[in-house]
Amino acid sequence: MTNVLRTLIWDEQVSLTIADTTKIVQGGIKLHNLSGEKAETFAKALSFLTFMASALKEQTGEVSLSIKTSGKILDLTASGNANLNIRGYLDWQETALTLFGDGALTLVRDDGYSRPFVGACGLIKDGTLDENFEEYYRISEQLPTFISTKYVENGEGRVAFSGIIVLQPLPFASEETLAKIPVQMERMKILEAVKEKGVFETSKEVFGVEEKACSFKTAQYRCNCSREYLKGVLVSLGEDEFRNIVKEDGAVRVHCHYCNSDYTFDETDANEIFKNK
Repeated sequence: MTNVLRTLIWDEQVSLTIADTTKIVQGGIKLHNLSGEKAETFAKALSFLTFMASALKEQTGEVSLSIKTSGKILDLTASGNANLNIRGYLDWQETALTLFGDGALTLVRDDGYSRPFVGACGLIKDGTLDENFEEYYRISEQLPTFISTKYVENGEGRVAFSGIIVLQPLPFASEETLAKIPVQMERMKILEAVKEKGVFETSKEVFGVEEKACSFKTAQYRCNCSREYLKGVLVSLGEDEFRNIVKEDGAVRVHCHYCNSDYTFDETDANEIFKNK
């Protein structure tokens, strides 16, 4: 199902992205068994990463987000690629009093040109996730960006809706155009409409966009790990180290935080991995 829309509005002076990330968030939250504030925090990060991945310029592009703090969010990591396969994990500290505490947001973006861009900013301690996403663009990329995310649970504590709207004025945007940018409360109402009508119908109704002028994409929660992929990674251990671990522990064990999966590799795998080494 198409769930991401990108287009230019208002005489092509503002870039607009709207995404319904409900399915993505449902997949991630189920894998990691999250609820309440943890689920909402994770959902907003996945929504932001969906926006970032949708903006990648090349099919080989990748982007990753990392938030590390002394608050409840010990480590929040999300990544995605140009195919809009999104994944992430959250390490949470229940005893902390605030969401952030001291910490930083770091973003690594590789548009496929072999020269990754790395940007970072300190966190607004008493700010929201949306405000910190905007702060990243203001500090690291000097690009005014207006971001709103929305997360809704149903009466049973399950994901009812998750979404994001992002507006980025281009450098030549006029003052008149900038004055049209909807404020936070208005953007949240737009996301409420997305929940009921979908990304295109809402964009058409609110911003007057035409279907032919829109780019539609489909994002999903999907990890890129597999036994075959990890075998390639484990080559870096070297044959002696690999076999020593198998001898001492019975197997080489790998846990993927993104999809919460465990893999074991034994002597048979060692023979296959290093047969040509």
